[in-house]
Amino acid sequence: MKKQRRLVGIDLFRGLAIYCVVILHTDEGIEILPPAWSWIVQFSGFAVPFFLATAFYLTFSKLHESKGGFSLKERLMRLLVPYLFWSALYVAYKVLKYLVQSETDSISKLFHDPIGIIFLGKAAFQLYFLPLLILGTVLAKPVSLLIERKIKLNILILLAILSLILYELILISGNSFENGASLAFQSLLNSIALTNLALQNNQLLRIILVLIAWTIRCLPYIFVAAIASHPNVKVALSNYEKSYVYTILLVLLFLAINSFGGNLLPQSLYELSRGYLALLSAIALSNYLPSNRTIANLSLCSFGIYLTHLLFVETFQILEKRLYSEELFRTSTLNLLMFALLSFAVSWIVTDILMRKKSLAKLMFGV
Repeated sequence: MKKQRRLVGIDLFRGLAIYCVVILHTDEGIEILPPAWSWIVQFSGFAVPFFLATAFYLTFSKLHESKGGFSLKERLMRLLVPYLFWSALYVAYKVLKYLVQSETDSISKLFHDPIGIIFLGKAAFQLYFLPLLILGTVLAKPVSLLIERKIKLNILILLAILSLILYELILISGNSFENGASLAFQSLLNSIALTNLALQNNQLLRIILVLIAWTIRCLPYIFVAAIASHPNVKVALSNYEKSYVYTILLVLLFLAINSFGGNLLPQSLYELSRGYLALLSAIALSNYLPSNRTIANLSLCSFGIYLTHLLFVETFQILEKRLYSEELFRTSTLNLLMFALLSFAVSWIVTDILMRKKSLAKLMFGV
């Protein structure tokens, strides 16, 4: 029963996070944005850190509960099959869109980077998250073996600190993964005069560098998840979770850090704290939230919404240009939020319908 109550808060935050993901992709093509929009976009940036934190936390929590380890092959297939499906679908969608718009040059540019499309999620802006999570899942396996061998908590804390320092170093040095270009360690490569063209001619090096950057990003999440899911830590936190004051303070801390932490904290700590404060807030709130079928369905559909939403965002942008030829609809903060809400709602409805088709659901969403 307690486990079920915990999921309610996580389900609720998944719904909020996936709406925030849609918000992040809503303002494309707008040159002048309303002043409040930048803060909304900045606040919405907690979504991916939350999804990473939750994925690894639940992995290790189940490991402690089942005592039987986890099947790496099964988890990888649940990510790999949807990734390949949606990569192919987004490539087909873009080809069709460029044909309709008579942009043949864009079609040729699309296929200039097959390595990026196949391995690095370049078929659509949001797809990079799947190979990132696939790599994180692979990295979580050896950590799970350490947990099964009863690794000491202080060692996990030390590993978390070291991995966080390493992540901070690549962030401040400009060597982290660049999603648009699907490249990593650009600052380092520039310092040794290795141009993008040279890197494109050495695709193996490019993939290796991206994998290293993704590894450095995932490791802090993995070690903090291992700490947060540790039985001793969970028991200690459970005593506080029964207090309204603890829950309120935790939620307020999440709101404060997510809103203003970027000006106070190192980049790596800011990113990680956004994800884990959201997760801890969700867990604490679960003690006071009743079960809700709508929230549970939204959580179940969140992965599908993540994968599908860009199709509808771009479709509604095309319709917007035809309906509002002189001035776009997305000229105010309220209109931008409404546009995001429409894209979010349609993505949810379509995902829910597709999820009811078992064969399609397994192919498209891995369930």
